[in-house]
Parts: sequence; C-alpha cells; structure tokens
Amino acid sequence: MTDRLIRLMRIITLVQARPGILARELAERCGTSERTIYRDMDALSAMHIPISHRGRGRGYMFIGQFAMYPMELTEDEVQSLYKLLAIMEEIKPKLPDSFESAYEKVLAAVYKQRVDKHESQVEVRNNPNL
Repeated sequence: MTDRLIRLMRIITLVQARPGILARELAERCGTSERTIYRDMDALSAMHIPISHRGRGRGYMFIGQFAMYPMELTEDEVQSLYKLLAIMEEIKPKLPDSFESAYEKVLAAVYKQRVDKHESQVEVRNNPNL
C-alpha cells in the first residue's frame, strides 16, 4: 500500500507540474503500466482530488485552482539542487532569464524546510513529552 500511496502523490505532482500529461507518460515516470495509472486516477477521483482527463491525446489536468506544494525533498534531491549552484554561471546562458529567480525560490523553500525540521527536532529533544 505504501508504494501505491507514493505513486499517487507522484501522479499529483506530475499533473501539477505538467498539465496535459498523458497516461503513457505518467506510467513511464512512475514505472508502472498505463492500466495501473487509470486505476490510480479512479482512486484519486474517489478521494475527491479534482483531476480531469481532457480527452484522448490531451492528457490530465487539475480542475479549478487545486494545487499541492510538495517540498518535502529527500536529502539527495537537496544535494542535487546545491550541486547546480556550482555550475550555474557556466549554464546560465543556456537557461531562460526567469530560471535563476525560480531556482532561488526553490532554494528558499528548501532552506525553510530544513530550518523548520531542525526546530521541531530541537523542540522534541527539549520537550520529550511531545
């Protein structure tokens, strides 16, 4: 069941990041079959997640203003973001002008996530009754 839950969260993230993503692409990114993606979409619909199929060949998207903010990055993902800093100047000419500000926002969110996590660990250590 844990694998399915992780896959469902990944589907939500992928649909949010790429509105119009096809079931085939979701299956490839999630390492599963298209049929499993269809079952997962049924499950998400049953959970009242507002994902809609736009029609054959037009993929999936959210209905309305639904959004999730999946910033619970793994340590490997965080390290990958920091490694990009080292080569940023070299690849900057190949990137759109707005990439740097978007990247800075992601790094700011990562920093906040780390601070919040550290503060809650300190709070637990200082207050073992929590």
